[in-house]
Amino acid sequence: MTAAPTDQDYLEKKSRIYGVVVFIERVLSMWLLTALLVLIGIQVFTRYVLNSPFVWTEELARFVLIWFAFMSAAFVMARRRHITVLLYSARSSGRVIAAIDAFAYFVVLVVSAVLTYGGWDLVRATGRLHAPATDLPLSLVYAALLVGSVLMTVHAAFNIYLAARYPGRYQEQDDIEKIGL
Repeated sequence: MTAAPTDQDYLEKKSRIYGVVVFIERVLSMWLLTALLVLIGIQVFTRYVLNSPFVWTEELARFVLIWFAFMSAAFVMARRRHITVLLYSARSSGRVIAAIDAFAYFVVLVVSAVLTYGGWDLVRATGRLHAPATDLPLSLVYAALLVGSVLMTVHAAFNIYLAARYPGRYQEQDDIEKIGL
């Protein structure tokens, strides 16, 4: 079966490199979520059962949550599955829908590019700072913003390409039902 532009994993099927990047985002998100749950479980157990909480679990859980948020946001952007508000009706033409999608992804691209720039400055500025409980370099924590926003910028650019290249992708009835119109 060939990939259709309406498939959420269309780009992954078309490009092996892109597919590997999205796979890494998905696996990393799953591992980070698992680590977050384990860290919170340890914190709850040591605080309420042992009455002697570890100081490092709360800090590390916060850092893992930051990485999870940015990695999963990048993965969701790659799959075009972010929560959206539809600004068109089922009677709208494919070109109108594509123009609205392209504009929305353009806004995401600009915001992600600005976040990338800010993330780079933040990583550089925190290069010598360390977290108090874990002694992790804060630049490692803030690198999540940089990595996640770079990935979201790339995904937004590809999504703009899809909207421009396949303007009628929502016009088939099956596709309209998929997006809830």
